[in-house]
Amino acid sequence: MMLANYSARMTISGMILAAIVALAQPAAAESVLTRGMGSTIGTLDPQINFLAYEGFILDDIYEGLVSPDPAGEPVPGAAETWDISDDGLTYTFHLRDGLKWSNGDPLVAQDFVNGVIRTLDPATASDKGYIFTSTISVVGAAAFNGGESTDPASVGVSAPDDKTVVIQLEKPAPYALYILNSFYFPPLHKPSFEAFGGDFIKPENIVTNGAYHLIENVPQSHVTLVKSPTYWGADSVKIDKVIYQITEDDNTAVKLFKAGEQDITYDIPSDQIEALTAEFGDQVHVTSSTETNYLSFNITKPPFDDIRVRQALAMALDRDAIINKVVKGGYVLNCGYVIPVPNYPQPQQADCAMPKDERVAKAQELYAEAGFGPDNVLALSIESSNNDAYKKIAETAAVMWKQTLGVEAKVNAQDRDSWLAAFNDGNWQVFNDNLVGDFAGPETFLAYMDPRAEAGYGWQSPEYEAAYDKAMSTEDQAERYKLLAEAERALLDTYLVIPLSSSPSRALVNSRVSGWVDNPAGWHSTKYMSVQ
Repeated sequence: MMLANYSARMTISGMILAAIVALAQPAAAESVLTRGMGSTIGTLDPQINFLAYEGFILDDIYEGLVSPDPAGEPVPGAAETWDISDDGLTYTFHLRDGLKWSNGDPLVAQDFVNGVIRTLDPATASDKGYIFTSTISVVGAAAFNGGESTDPASVGVSAPDDKTVVIQLEKPAPYALYILNSFYFPPLHKPSFEAFGGDFIKPENIVTNGAYHLIENVPQSHVTLVKSPTYWGADSVKIDKVIYQITEDDNTAVKLFKAGEQDITYDIPSDQIEALTAEFGDQVHVTSSTETNYLSFNITKPPFDDIRVRQALAMALDRDAIINKVVKGGYVLNCGYVIPVPNYPQPQQADCAMPKDERVAKAQELYAEAGFGPDNVLALSIESSNNDAYKKIAETAAVMWKQTLGVEAKVNAQDRDSWLAAFNDGNWQVFNDNLVGDFAGPETFLAYMDPRAEAGYGWQSPEYEAAYDKAMSTEDQAERYKLLAEAERALLDTYLVIPLSSSPSRALVNSRVSGWVDNPAGWHSTKYMSVQ
């Protein structure tokens, strides 16, 4: 009995001592990663957002059926396994056990179906609808998206049970896994959407299924995410908090990086790459990406409905000088719309190969034929973002048009929201444009430019559509690529766009950050990173 009491006293004393020691130990520090976002955020609505910038945040707070790994390759996400039918038309995804939303609700297969249906619903007016109608051609998606059908069950995305998602395609799409991630295939938490409508994405209302959860969205300032305890892989997530900082220009981001106030910048000014490399060495990351950069014409507005005007403006540009002497910084001259892709026989816009004197003479001839000259000067405006490289492109184009043709071109460099709003209102004349492909293949670019995708260019081309449709029904990659090149040729021959470059991915990444892997599609999920 006395021995037992002694043992009890020792146990209590030991507990007290352990408590004192624990109190004396410093608490584990919260790990925080600060990432640059560039300009102002438009929307974090997962079914509406179409921008790569916000896509980084969406990738942190949502998870698709698959997830891009650190190298950008598709790996299991919310779906643990999947089966693909022999004909390549049916994908069956099997969800992980015990998936939960951030509020603790069970996450079920129908939530993924609801996300696709909302994306395709004409009332949503999502720019992402073409992914399901064109890029992977889901059964019934085009009719539902176009309003010909109002029955969601007619769309080939279904949930036969709580753990199974079935996707039925009209044509094989061997690249489909690349776009079934958080950006295009996020689930929808229908109760919060029905309760709050468009406000369901506000921090106080949002319910998500990713590795992180949104707690702050401060306009013109920052977005804050915290690690989600309900995420199935929470034990492997190393960073507790992510702060996305909004900076209107890249120079500010560099200053924040140098001051230790930003771990990862979104971009780097072209003219600072050499100096920054000398100062920071391998913390400077410049690599190829899936971004194509081009100038677009609004062919619904005179005089840009005249192909001679578009050709004259294209031929008046010295694209090599713009990209290799002015912009530099990893940008690569590209006279095709699609970025260079291995084994893809990429066509080039015809004037790119012309000798300069011949090209300029032809530009002046076409300009005059269209009715312009010293007595009738063409005045135009170029809508551009205030991104460092884009501004240089637009300003240099304006100078070249003035010198070669006498064109009076005004550059309207603006924040990202205003730039995109200018495109969407349809009143622009020339747009300093870009598209970030979802994977390194021609399909992702040419699906976007399909006239039926209604991306906002207002053009028609039976030749494009015929070649594209035939290509997308062709399983053999070499033959499909050949047909896709025919579609791209039809695009280039209309001079709807002036291709300029394939753009680099550029960032400063602090040496204290581990898990960053350069990859063309630019996927850098925070859940794979850690900080010292």
